[in-house]
Amino acid sequence: MLRGGLREENSFAKGGLREENSFAKGGLREEKPLANGGLEKDGLETKRYVTLRSGRKAIPEKCLTLRDIFGELQLSKCSLVTLSACETGLTTSTAMTDEYIGLPSGFLYAGSMNVVSSLWAVDDFATAILMIKFYQELPKADSVAIALNAAQNWMRAVSEEDFRVWVGLLNLDEKSRQSVELWLVCSSEEQPFRDPIYWAAFCATGY
Repeated sequence: MLRGGLREENSFAKGGLREENSFAKGGLREEKPLANGGLEKDGLETKRYVTLRSGRKAIPEKCLTLRDIFGELQLSKCSLVTLSACETGLTTSTAMTDEYIGLPSGFLYAGSMNVVSSLWAVDDFATAILMIKFYQELPKADSVAIALNAAQNWMRAVSEEDFRVWVGLLNLDEKSRQSVELWLVCSSEEQPFRDPIYWAAFCATGY
């Protein structure tokens, strides 16, 4: 959850899109995943971690807490943290004395310039598509917010025909293509992502 949208073994496993093919199209590469964002590799292992100010190595998806993020994490060279899991942008005013406290504010406090997070439970497949499109838009956009908005507008308006053309350019493997076909069959809509539930949960916070 805390690796800018990357899951360890398969970035979009539940959505059916594999990291080595699809996510690389979004501008991130497996050999240097988020190298400027504070994540490191442990030797020849694929396990990723962040080194806190105390020197402790924290594996984000296992033990990185909000206390760690506020108290010890340093992300001065990080321009973007993407939290693509469900409800990563929510705060709980009834459980906290200061309602602004949450994952986005934690990563901003740690030094990241931008955080993309979600406000409700999201569909895995649609989120995979949104993240790929978002990272395609990011290099040519003036800001993270503009790139996210462009990706959301595209999802809202894209037809099934145009979506198939776009997917064809991703050079997906057979299993991933089958997942796309299965989702489209189950959707049976001319604009398969028109419903805001597929794209509107995500917001950009930062500079």
